[in-house]
Amino acid sequence: ILKIFEFKTIYGDIAEALNDKSSLILNQSQSIKFFGDKNPIGEIVTVKFFDHTKDYHITAVIEDHVDNTVLAINGMVLVAEEDFEGNIWSTWYSNFAFTYFTIKPNTDIKDITSRFPSFIDRHYPKLPFGGPDLKPRDAVTLSAMHITDLHLKAQGKFILVPKGNLNTVIMFSIVAILILIIASINFMNLSTSRASQRAKEVALRKTMGATRKNLIFQFLGESILITFFSLLIALLLIEILLPLYNHTIGKELIIDYFSMDILYITFFAIFIGIIAGIYPAFILSNFRPALVLSANKSAETNSSIKLRSFLVLLQFTISITLFVATAVIFAQMKFTENMDLGYTKENLLIINGNDYNKLVEKIDIITKRINRLNSVSSTTYSDGFSPGRAFTASDPIRTEQTTEYNPIMITFRPVGYDFLKTYDIPLIAGRSYERDRNDQRATREQIVAGEGHTGGIILNKSAVRRLGLGTAQEAIGKMLYMNVGKVGDDGAQKLLEAEFSVIGVIDDVHFVDLKTQVGPEFYQLMPKRPYFVIVRYSGNPIDIIDGAREIWQQEMPGVSFEYKYAADALGEQYVTEKGQMKMFSAFSALAIFIACLGLFGLANFTAERRTKEIGIRKVMGANTFDIVKLLVWQFTKPVIIANLIAWPLSFYAMSRWLENFVYRIDNIIIIALCLIAGLLALLIAWTTVAGNSYAVARTNPIKALRYE
Repeated sequence: ILKIFEFKTIYGDIAEALNDKSSLILNQSQSIKFFGDKNPIGEIVTVKFFDHTKDYHITAVIEDHVDNTVLAINGMVLVAEEDFEGNIWSTWYSNFAFTYFTIKPNTDIKDITSRFPSFIDRHYPKLPFGGPDLKPRDAVTLSAMHITDLHLKAQGKFILVPKGNLNTVIMFSIVAILILIIASINFMNLSTSRASQRAKEVALRKTMGATRKNLIFQFLGESILITFFSLLIALLLIEILLPLYNHTIGKELIIDYFSMDILYITFFAIFIGIIAGIYPAFILSNFRPALVLSANKSAETNSSIKLRSFLVLLQFTISITLFVATAVIFAQMKFTENMDLGYTKENLLIINGNDYNKLVEKIDIITKRINRLNSVSSTTYSDGFSPGRAFTASDPIRTEQTTEYNPIMITFRPVGYDFLKTYDIPLIAGRSYERDRNDQRATREQIVAGEGHTGGIILNKSAVRRLGLGTAQEAIGKMLYMNVGKVGDDGAQKLLEAEFSVIGVIDDVHFVDLKTQVGPEFYQLMPKRPYFVIVRYSGNPIDIIDGAREIWQQEMPGVSFEYKYAADALGEQYVTEKGQMKMFSAFSALAIFIACLGLFGLANFTAERRTKEIGIRKVMGANTFDIVKLLVWQFTKPVIIANLIAWPLSFYAMSRWLENFVYRIDNIIIIALCLIAGLLALLIAWTTVAGNSYAVARTNPIKALRYE
């Protein structure tokens, strides 16, 4: 590992530590946590992981890892294969770790990965299912990627830190750019609208000898200066709001003012200033002195008016799209909260600890004692899964109609007695596991000795369908066979089957988020596989937790007591989406606010420019309502067109986003939200324009006719 990664040593010798299987390397934070500021070299630490406990002596202390690393190492030991039971080191199918390797310069990684399939076929043993023609490459995939891609593009599981989401980064970048576009449009619109107020200035500058090039640089300089001051204000706001933002999205983002980042930000601000100011600069610098000075106003062309209408249209297209995106995310979050998961998540407590072996020994007495607590209605246990978390493992299952070479891989869920009762999972057909029946499957030793028996098994609806067992009622009593073959020296499995009878069928149950489809699953009774203890209660949960903690500590002193409510565990799966919803809400509100600011200013200048026309219309008999309607309609048309453009864009974008969820809201809801967003956009536009138009429409016609 020292040939690939660099570690800065504070105490001891890291190379020596990595040559000794009883040596432990700690990072600085862990060293301070256990030993304070003193040098811990030579101290003994007892480490427990999996089913293994071992004493290590500290041989080195390294500096803490940087924040932006996928190798969040708190401690390191040299792997000692003899410390682990089982065959995880000798079985090719035990792929539970990343392998890091370096490549020579000018090497294309594709040249290496293209040889992975043939490598798998040469080294991996024959598959325990599928017949003689099935190759290992058909079931196993190896992949490789650059280490810098792990954060956003990592495949598989077991990464040391939570990975980021590339789609989220792209999505929020696009939103930020869209808001900048709206703000730039405002600057363009208001600058060109105010051209009449600067017409005389431009004419006088040209008369005094200024060239068009001088004027373009002047107006671009003004735009860049405004943007630069905006940048300073933005950086101040970022420092104030960044803690709240980080809390909302669950990240730790900072701006490094002593890096190239600040230079990039400054250049980006200058670029925005140029983009926003370039059109107004060319418009203003194009005024002709003779025409302007004779009329004391600018000659606005019809194309300029049409461009401003187009820019208003673009503003509201963006605003409506963001509003629809926010509404769809909110609707999907509500859908996930209210969807029937197949069990009752309320009043369900999940308990676990850090000593699996002790829990196995004490599980019966612990569940019995917890069951006797007031307000506890039922207790069970499971291994590898609970609400909000599920490690997926599959086993080959075949029916009487399929051969031993063609089993079907079904997800395996180890459970205890009263599992269905505790989770409040209704049976579609059959019965649950009962203590007075021999539902537990035969062990391997019993099968080898010819003393096997038929165990009971509970399937979900997807498993019944996948195994071709007919209806739920028809599946009851059907025989199933599981390959539990013993692993040989070469890693291949010899055929050894456990026999089951289907005793119950339940609906598909959602233990993880709705982004994952519930596949075929079977729930097998395994009384010696407890990891999570599940408690169904009523009344005050604090009393239940205190009582369970007391029992836990009495029966297993020294074992940690960790708990979580099922509803909270399920909610944690959507922290990212909820953060996105909050940010989208803020961005949508900001975008609509900026668009309304621009619309208000544009309406004000439009009404001012049409003052004389308004006066004539009033003299000719038009009332205040007619004038307001006239001005409002001018800005209604681009908003209506914006709706017609934004709706299909929003529908497409959010339909794609919802593809992340297997279980999602219907498309008709997106259409309804588009209509609601359109109506709100119109109301906001009318409210923004009408208030200003009403004040102009009430002006005395005499003042209007004396205008200019």
